[in-house]
Amino acid sequence: MKLGAFSISLSVKDINKSKSFYENLGFQTLGGDITQNLAYNEE
Repeated sequence: MKLGAFSISLSVKDINKSKSFYENLGFQTLGGDITQNLAYNEE
């Protein structure tokens, strides 16, 4: 069953650590601006 797209927003203390954590889980960064503490990820 395909559920479609959904998103969540999380506030984190260290965007680079968070980005690395999700990349280790298999997510890819799709966009955003790390200098503005913003990243879009997709599995």
